[in-house]
Amino acid sequence: MCAKEIGYSTRTLDRACQQAVGHTAKEVLNRRVALEIRRLLSGTDISVAQAGSALGFTEASSFAKFVRRHLGASPTELREQATARGVDTAVNQSTAGCRPATAAG
Repeated sequence: MCAKEIGYSTRTLDRACQQAVGHTAKEVLNRRVALEIRRLLSGTDISVAQAGSALGFTEASSFAKFVRRHLGASPTELREQATARGVDTAVNQSTAGCRPATAAG
């Protein structure tokens, strides 16, 4: 998403987000993507590649780098941790193909 798409400059959007939630727009979006990654990898049995693609990552390396930076583990490690905790991957199967909500959307 681009600030211009919703009629604001990047600076205006960042100030509004900072005031509302204490984080920049980029931080808010990154947190939302990280939450969705965790949900997809721990609550479904779709492949890591499918999860990355569903969230708009065109390169597996970019997806893996984002996951490691924001969640502290590789995508495979996150899935293994969920399995070790006994998270049932069938729980969220009905939403496996859903894309996260967007501000435009």
